[in-house]
Amino acid sequence: MLLVSGDANLREQVVDQLRIAIVSGEMPPGTVCSVPSLARTLGISTTPIREALLQLTSDGLLQPMRNRGFRVVDPSLDELRGIFEVRMQLEASAFRKLVRMGADDLSELQAQADAIAQSVETGDVPRYLAADRAFHAELLALAGNEVLADIVLRLRDRMRLYGIRSAHGLERQRASVPEHYRIIEVIRQGLEDEAEALMTSHVMAWEPIFTEAIAQRNAESA
Repeated sequence: MLLVSGDANLREQVVDQLRIAIVSGEMPPGTVCSVPSLARTLGISTTPIREALLQLTSDGLLQPMRNRGFRVVDPSLDELRGIFEVRMQLEASAFRKLVRMGADDLSELQAQADAIAQSVETGDVPRYLAADRAFHAELLALAGNEVLADIVLRLRDRMRLYGIRSAHGLERQRASVPEHYRIIEVIRQGLEDEAEALMTSHVMAWEPIFTEAIAQRNAESA
């Protein structure tokens, strides 16, 4: 359920919440979003809604439909695998660089790792996705390459974590909790040899889950 408040930028709130709904599969491929309908649902003006939908279109999550609104894009399995593979390679390399450089302030990573753990404990999938994105955004920021950070976050925002609410998806969320804390510890101790393998397995562990979910969806629609 989408909720917005006046305490933060309305466009950003709508972007963040719609992105989470699309990435998690809560808004499945083919779902049509209209500016007037969302504005009525959220009780806000059409301007931030339109800006948010245009942003998500630019990010590759929505496709404009003439006189109808915006439709959730349905990426192919090969495309999703490609996104995961490229993201994994770039983020693993950035993480190894960060571990080699070191970082003085890991407080934001710690806060987001705690938020991830709390969201898993309470079963709050939207909060899990938001905290996980914030954790990885902070990792990329600490690595000090703004161009790389922008590319990886854009790739991440095109991903789909179908199956995140399945039994395997919930199990994966639980397994990711100690991994996030281990990532922090690897930075703290400067364990460069462990860095790349840790990040690779951390990112790619989702692949069999969304693959299974897509196969199940295709079988049901056949």
